[in-house]
Amino acid sequence: NLIRGEFMIDDKIKTFIKVVECQNYTQAANLLHLTQPAVTQHIKALESYYQHKLIDHPHKSFQLTKAGEMLYDYARIQLHNEELFEEMIIKHSTPLTIGATLSIADYYIPALLAPVLISSKQEYQIIVANTQSLIQEMMNGKVECAFVEGHFNTELFDYHLFKKERFIPVVRSTHPLANKNISFNDLFPYPLFVREKGSGTRAILENYLNQTLYQLHSFEHCNEIGNLSMIKALLLHTDGITFVYEGVVAEELKHGQLKELQLADFEITRPMHFIYLKSNINRLIYQQFFKNLMKNSNVSKSVFDKRTLLI
Repeated sequence: NLIRGEFMIDDKIKTFIKVVECQNYTQAANLLHLTQPAVTQHIKALESYYQHKLIDHPHKSFQLTKAGEMLYDYARIQLHNEELFEEMIIKHSTPLTIGATLSIADYYIPALLAPVLISSKQEYQIIVANTQSLIQEMMNGKVECAFVEGHFNTELFDYHLFKKERFIPVVRSTHPLANKNISFNDLFPYPLFVREKGSGTRAILENYLNQTLYQLHSFEHCNEIGNLSMIKALLLHTDGITFVYEGVVAEELKHGQLKELQLADFEITRPMHFIYLKSNINRLIYQQFFKNLMKNSNVSKSVFDKRTLLI
């Protein structure tokens, strides 16, 4: 008889996942209460079945082959799906866990999300983190779907365009560069405020700089700050510069507290997406959630990409 918490995923797959997580056969064997030869036998059986080597030099430096990386991603997704299915089969209601980046969570979805949260019988849990962290949490099964700004693997994730937004440089209204036509070189004597590594906005700026001769540390000071409200407050009290989505500073621009710099040859628009794993058994639920959310916006119905429903 199956015991709750024991899933129908093949034991060899579970062994493989544990070996990869430990990067050590002996540690994996101890955690799984198996002998090391049994663990080795499980890995060899998988390699025989898939006709590909999965792990290179397991007794020296641990390294997955390309096939091993693919199997690990697939196995984690299937293990998460097994957990979701168990919850469904015993009719145990669990919150829908939705991720959102800091910019999107604070400035773009609250007004759209409020009617959905109030009218739905479904319970929700909102996780706020940077793009890189949210993608990792979805791969780990901790977050089910997410609103992200940055890059993601379109082979693993289905996606719907949520919004396109301008990415702009801003300063306080009394900044020496405000209301002037300037070049990128004119920015460097001033401190720069950027988000932490892994954030979508930081990645946009770094990608842009990588296509030029510059880098973040071309600025006199580069300050890493993980809070948008603090960045905006610092701008109001310093001659610092930051690069953000226009919607993040819409109110401050409207009331004249902050100014968009007139920066030559700098025009960046980036998409924000709603994403979830293609193989997730609840993907139809996520699609319906997104459709309900977009009913509360002025965004055209064409924003919902029907192509991704055909899966």
